[in-house]
Amino acid sequence: MEKYDDARKRLEAQYLDVKYDPASGLSKEQLVAELERHRAENPEEPRIMTRAWLFRLLCSKARIAVEPDDYFADKLEHHNLMLTLRTEWKRAEEQKEFKNDPPSIPGVWGAQMDTGHTCPDWRNLLKYGFPGLRDRAAARSGVFYQAVAMVYDGAIILSKRFAAALPNVAIATAAMAALAERPPQTFHEALQLAYLYHELQEMEDGYSVRTLGRFDQLYYGFYANDLKAGRLTRDGAKELIKYFWVRFYAKTQGKLNGKPFLFGPDVNELSYLAFEVYKEIQNVELKFHVRLAERTPQDFLEKVAECIQAGSTSIQTFNDDKQVEMLRLNGRSREDASDYIIIGCCEPAVMGKEMNCSGAAGINLAKVVELVLASGDYATFDELMEAYIKTLDAQFAISADKTRREERLWPKVNPSPLLSGTMDSCLEKGRDVSQAGAKYNITGYTAYGIANAADSLAVIKQLVYDERRCTLAELRAALAANWKGYEELRLTAQNRVPKWGNNDDRVDSIAVRITDFLGPRINREPNARGGVFHAALYAIIDSARNFGQLTGALPDGRLAGEHLTMNTSASTGRDKKGVTSLINSVTKVNLSLFPMGTTLDIMLHPSAVRGREGIETICSIVRSHFAQGGMAIQFNIFDAAALRDAQRHPEKYANLQVRVSGWNVRFVDLAPAEQEIFIVKAENANEGTSARHKAPDCA
Repeated sequence: MEKYDDARKRLEAQYLDVKYDPASGLSKEQLVAELERHRAENPEEPRIMTRAWLFRLLCSKARIAVEPDDYFADKLEHHNLMLTLRTEWKRAEEQKEFKNDPPSIPGVWGAQMDTGHTCPDWRNLLKYGFPGLRDRAAARSGVFYQAVAMVYDGAIILSKRFAAALPNVAIATAAMAALAERPPQTFHEALQLAYLYHELQEMEDGYSVRTLGRFDQLYYGFYANDLKAGRLTRDGAKELIKYFWVRFYAKTQGKLNGKPFLFGPDVNELSYLAFEVYKEIQNVELKFHVRLAERTPQDFLEKVAECIQAGSTSIQTFNDDKQVEMLRLNGRSREDASDYIIIGCCEPAVMGKEMNCSGAAGINLAKVVELVLASGDYATFDELMEAYIKTLDAQFAISADKTRREERLWPKVNPSPLLSGTMDSCLEKGRDVSQAGAKYNITGYTAYGIANAADSLAVIKQLVYDERRCTLAELRAALAANWKGYEELRLTAQNRVPKWGNNDDRVDSIAVRITDFLGPRINREPNARGGVFHAALYAIIDSARNFGQLTGALPDGRLAGEHLTMNTSASTGRDKKGVTSLINSVTKVNLSLFPMGTTLDIMLHPSAVRGREGIETICSIVRSHFAQGGMAIQFNIFDAAALRDAQRHPEKYANLQVRVSGWNVRFVDLAPAEQEIFIVKAENANEGTSARHKAPDCA
């Protein structure tokens, strides 16, 4: 097999122009014709069976492609027909359900059917393999079990097709042939099974699989057994992992949301090996989540810090002890809470037992300020805050109801027998994940723009009520004019009023008041699947952009249409007192009230993390944040001058990565306005670096 370093360019480009063998299967037109014929002949067929039938058709008859020199096989020309069918059903069902709804206020909240934040039971997949998952469903009677058996039969057929098409790639042929008959027994077979399943679930659901599970825990046994038996060397394992991980980049070219792998809190040789590989290949599509507990070895945290120091923005560390405690407080058993993974950006869930639907709904905290200001006058700030809380409550109730209605459509739109077939609870209940088959059925609800809201309310309190520099009517006029003609008042609002992120109770207490109300309010709200909503406090860049575009000028000085703040960060350029003060502001909030996840972004100048002392600084920041109750933390380490040069000369910085919300992207792929956000943050980090970014004392 060609060495990875020699094959890298070819491997990274392998999905750009795939040559599917016309003789290997049917064309798109022929596949569509077969599907339409089947639907015409079976008009009353349950939709889960129609999807299972189409899945097996694609596995059996769609064209395939194989690479001449690769450890893995996966290329199936499915033409997104599963997604097309789901989209057809979704449009029809939503049209019937929502056609008479009155319009909502744009930019206040969002609600949708989130079927894309999922985690299969990777442990069951590796334990049973495709044949075992098929057989345990086939042993039972009922439509659900028939659908599960049918999709796994399709996966077995596809495995055999790949094995037959790979006569000149002995190692890949042997793996595919074995996986058609039994569970994996070697490290290579386990990785091949995981990747093929990953591709098939993305075909089934039409969404990205949002976690590959606990990499070091799932695969260590295969790795160790291969080493012991002499089937594999340590260097050979690194080659396999590189061939495995490059596929995730090759599929998206680094322009999607990243593919998460989880490590810790208990580590082994594979944990260290994985970070060695990561540092060597700098794959922009990978994102590493690290569960960090008190017992996690310091040298492992230092290895993580080395990657961060080197500019790897795709690493996020999680406070394991607090995450487990939070999950237990919110209904998970001790055993299940200890087996959590991270789905998507920063959302904890129990592997293979939970559908957390973390992207289902959310509310724009800053837009609620706008609504309250437009609703009347208030004699005191307390009266205005009461109006804010009441408005927040009312808008949440409306959006929660819309979300429940979306959830009730799920079984008619996107049943997922492949995913369901991995979950013990679905098999025990005889129900698909869309029908509450999982053990835990949660709906995520995210609060966006906490810094914008708290800063804006602090401005109102100080300038209108405490100092009487302006009236509420004058402030409304300034906002309606997008601050034009009110530049002096805007400068006062921006620079003379405390801002979130500087350890100032005058603004931090407002954020605490909002979150103390909203977290419990969300967490007790029932969803439509026998579970509850769970609150989150973060903001992905798309939400910050989209909600920001629909939000007018704000009292904190933000102009109409500008991005909202991301995650729990301070507004751009407003955290003036360094990392310790930012951490102190964030950890005043009871972050356990947000069991769907939250994270803190830290921007540092490279000079603050140089050498051995720099590694210690990163470790100290992480440990300090966690000691104070922080849940998760991630870093961007940049020189503002380098970012500005990358903006001017993108061709020189093709692989420069930045962390946006819960994933990393190439800086040059961001829109200019989004690039500017990072440049301003980096400039802010550059100011007084040596004094302000000294490692904080650990509590």
